[in-house]
Amino acid sequence: MEAFDRILVLMPTWLGDVVMATPLLRTLREAYPRAQLDVLIQKGGSLVLEGVPFVDEVLLYQRKDEHKGLAGMRRIASVLRERRYDLGVLTPNSFSAALLFRMARIPRRIGWSYGGRGFLLTDRLVPEMRGHRRVPRPMPVYYLDIARRLGCEVLSPHVTLGLTPDGEAEADAFWATHAIGETPLVGLNVGAAFGPSKHWRADRFGEVAAGLRARHGMRPVVLCGPGEESLGRAVEDAAIDAGVSDVIRTSDAILSLAGLKSVVNRLALMVTTDTGPRHFGLAFDVPVVCVMGSTDPMMTDQPGTRAEVVRLNPLLDCMPCHEKICPLTHHDCLEKLESAPVLAAADRVLALPPREDVGPPTRSR
Repeated sequence: MEAFDRILVLMPTWLGDVVMATPLLRTLREAYPRAQLDVLIQKGGSLVLEGVPFVDEVLLYQRKDEHKGLAGMRRIASVLRERRYDLGVLTPNSFSAALLFRMARIPRRIGWSYGGRGFLLTDRLVPEMRGHRRVPRPMPVYYLDIARRLGCEVLSPHVTLGLTPDGEAEADAFWATHAIGETPLVGLNVGAAFGPSKHWRADRFGEVAAGLRARHGMRPVVLCGPGEESLGRAVEDAAIDAGVSDVIRTSDAILSLAGLKSVVNRLALMVTTDTGPRHFGLAFDVPVVCVMGSTDPMMTDQPGTRAEVVRLNPLLDCMPCHEKICPLTHHDCLEKLESAPVLAAADRVLALPPREDVGPPTRSR
């Protein structure tokens, strides 16, 4: 295996994909323990990685501001050239990502060959295609294939996150404010920055909240991000309408990403759409039930976790479409998904034992 002294990893954009790329970071750290291992990442992703111990330095890629357009790419490429990286690892599949590393004059550039960008890479992985889409494979495995191509031994495919003192303090205050004590919490994670094709009906979330209160004595906390407040309020109201009077409302006081990670780490269960915080739960070995319609579960599958994906049964002919908005306008893949199979899945994941290889989450100093 070739030795490298300075490694730069260009990380994905979506928060869930950032989490699913953490096994790659851990594998690179294990394979090159003395190397400088840095990541180039957008701001939201950098907040997700806070507390992860594998990375030496986080460089912000401000694609909508300072690094926008060709002039912005030249600006960040100049910064990267000065750092003299000898290996560049690309997790995004875009042409611009490969062009950036070529402009930065990184001598070894490894990634998946898509969209005619192969000539910009020195080490190319070619995906198996089905028509114009690649054959679905779990994203952690997909990223780890890059490490395997370098000759790295993969010791674990599991995703990893860390906690921060600020996030823990925010969670402590949250617990005290809502007088939670030892009451088991179920997090109802309702948003999806990707688009409305991933949203589930508020009344179904309300039914799940009532069912989990009756079956397991759980108190619901509704989790949503900036711009998703109306979704959060709708689910909070639906849970109250379903007879759950002590719903914890967060739609008027959105948690920071650090605080959200710490709150998710303390949940007894998460019921979620297919969105970033779902992967926070998987990283912290929280039992997770994910309602999924427009996307393929194989893309985000993480075997060995206490998790289930619940889909409409039987599947519609249009599933999965991977579109942000239902192209047929009916959104039946999630509109017709009832709460009963979600509650049944919750019973099953709650009965599973914790993973043996999961210790206390890393806390940054």
